[in-house]
Amino acid sequence: MLAPMTRRSLWLGACVLSGGVFQACTGGHGDPVITTATQTTITTTSSTTQSTGTGGVEPVPPAFVATGLVVDQDDQPVEGALVMQGGHDPDAPPALLTGPDGTFSIAMTNVAEGLPTVVAAKLGYRSDGFEYYLMPIEAVTLKLRLVGPPDNTGFVYGPPGTDMTDGTDKCAHCHMSFVEQFNASTHAEAARSPLVQALYAGVTLAAADAASCAAAGGEWRAGLEPGTAATSASKCYLGAGVLPDLNPSCGAPGDLACDDPALAANLRPTAFGGCADCHAPGMSGPLGGRNLHEATDLAYDKGVHCDFCHKVADIDLTKPAGVGQRVVVHRPSDTLDGQPGSPIRDVMFGAYPDVPLPFMAGSWQPKFGQSVFCAGCHEHDQPALVPGSVLDPARWPSGLPIQSTYAEWLASPYNLPAMQCHGCHMPPDPTLYSSHDITLPEDASIIWGFIRPPGDIRKHEFTGPLQGTPRLVDGVAGLTLGLTADAASVTVGVDVANSGAGHSIPTGEPMRALVLLVSAQACGSELVPNAGMTVSDVGGALAVGVAGTDVTAAGGVLTWAAGAGVASPGQVVRVVRPSGSYDDYVADGFFGNPALTPADKGMPILTPVGSAAVATVGATTVTLASALALQPGDLVYLGEAAAVPVDGADAPALAGVPGYTFSKVLGDTAGARNVPHYRASDIVSDNRIPAAATAHTTHGFAVPPGCTGVSATVTATVLYRPVPVGIGRGRGVPARDYVIATAVQQVAIP
Repeated sequence: MLAPMTRRSLWLGACVLSGGVFQACTGGHGDPVITTATQTTITTTSSTTQSTGTGGVEPVPPAFVATGLVVDQDDQPVEGALVMQGGHDPDAPPALLTGPDGTFSIAMTNVAEGLPTVVAAKLGYRSDGFEYYLMPIEAVTLKLRLVGPPDNTGFVYGPPGTDMTDGTDKCAHCHMSFVEQFNASTHAEAARSPLVQALYAGVTLAAADAASCAAAGGEWRAGLEPGTAATSASKCYLGAGVLPDLNPSCGAPGDLACDDPALAANLRPTAFGGCADCHAPGMSGPLGGRNLHEATDLAYDKGVHCDFCHKVADIDLTKPAGVGQRVVVHRPSDTLDGQPGSPIRDVMFGAYPDVPLPFMAGSWQPKFGQSVFCAGCHEHDQPALVPGSVLDPARWPSGLPIQSTYAEWLASPYNLPAMQCHGCHMPPDPTLYSSHDITLPEDASIIWGFIRPPGDIRKHEFTGPLQGTPRLVDGVAGLTLGLTADAASVTVGVDVANSGAGHSIPTGEPMRALVLLVSAQACGSELVPNAGMTVSDVGGALAVGVAGTDVTAAGGVLTWAAGAGVASPGQVVRVVRPSGSYDDYVADGFFGNPALTPADKGMPILTPVGSAAVATVGATTVTLASALALQPGDLVYLGEAAAVPVDGADAPALAGVPGYTFSKVLGDTAGARNVPHYRASDIVSDNRIPAAATAHTTHGFAVPPGCTGVSATVTATVLYRPVPVGIGRGRGVPARDYVIATAVQQVAIP
């Protein structure tokens, strides 16, 4: 930390921020007024010092009673205002609520370092406070200014900055740690995520020129350079996309792309899927319903940025997810002096009631410290978006629960006051006394902030599954193996427990999955799977066929046009067979309804038939290194070898290997599975593991003749796969596996 004198030289006093622009400062701790030639000098009055006419001649004793009156901007008494000592617990005595006359009398202490300060706060108002240098001879007056008419479309958000050397119009000037953490978070890249932008426009980043685009079956066209207002760039349009799928007026083969800046006004998209409402909420202008491509500058570079979050006045769960709806944004339009055209009086909503610094214009909103705040975006029921698609009203009367993290937490045993979302995703920052980086206990005051209890100051890194040390996803899945063996087979039972997450695993974006791999070795070789469960198409398949329908076999030769079109030697063909049984898995939400049959839950148990390496590939045929015994109805997967998993390695296509997958499977009206969520019209299955629940799988392996009197070694591994193989490769973005649990156990073969 900096020495106190150096710290003071960085502070510009009690200041006024308007629309992210630093307007004027009145000195703090006796500092002079600071202005510049380009700033507007504004005279403000505040009860934050002894200059309010209360006087004061006696030293402040260790214990005293503060008396006063809470009024609004019109000097009318405010009923129901919280009055407390700054830095103390607002939920504990002697904190109180004012009555109709607005008066208060509250016990105060002067035994800790810093200035004893009485603070008043109320929902919808800017907080105010009074610091006691000397005992006043009159009652003090605290003025709570109502946060005036909201949704100022002309309001310009302020940038977070990078470090303390930035000017006072940047958050980082005082909150350097928070900004540093935020800048490295996924919230900061919400709008500029390459995958989000590719799925939105319907492009792939895997093709860098017209020739490679054509070879992949795409169309090389002009479109918008993301993050710019009208800069054109050549891109490869291939695969589904929000804009072309939701807007029939553009994007069809031969037409201009839906994001081409040259597109005629009458052909431009009008349906945007709500993407920007959560991925780029910090755009100035109208709230909600915006085109993601309108996000430029701050809204594009910083996504869900600081000034946006702290303009959230409320979360209204009766409305759809996103800004302008469930996320109630309040961008103020009331001015400093009440005159039209004058600078805007800013506001910063937050979890603390005792932030009365005029510069911050703090307004208390306790939902910042509650899980419901996250539900603004992480609880999303979606209507049918693609033209012509509809939802089954009996199954989804409120829309498809695309994201249900908040509901999962509500239904979990972690739904406790002390176990809110931020407990894991905003871990404590033990390096700070206050949200202000350079606050020390002796400086506790309105300007420097109040000292918070250990663990109360939380990091703004919004820790995701792959962040933190250890990573947040590590340790959430517990593995237990149950093994039996005889001379013919090894039978494996695997329990996968959600032992560390307050919601289902995985949660959030539906493309995320857990992949369980199970293998057995004995007598120097891998044992061949012959029973039990296998990894579904969620685990990745380069091609999928159905024996007797689009795949036929003659010895080791498969006639399979779709597979031949993408296969290459060295890849693997795996065959699984529907067992006729369905997994009666444990689940949250719709699929947790005990009235559903296993078949209703949509997870057929597919048993292993066999696998063989690809030897050669013809125009419509795939020749295998060994023959496979197919029966009509068998599922045929083209995939890749299942090597020993390496954390962070590229994800291979593993459908058909012994194991299982845990995910939410979305389907569209054409019956396609694993579609991007904006295309979904149904949820086929959802066997993600609820909080504190355990999933059970079974697997069998054949023991080769003569392999007796030895031990078989069984290995089970759980992989976290945030991006599916098909989407990652198809869009040209990384698709990787992360090892989050491993269990190894032996069993004797008699």
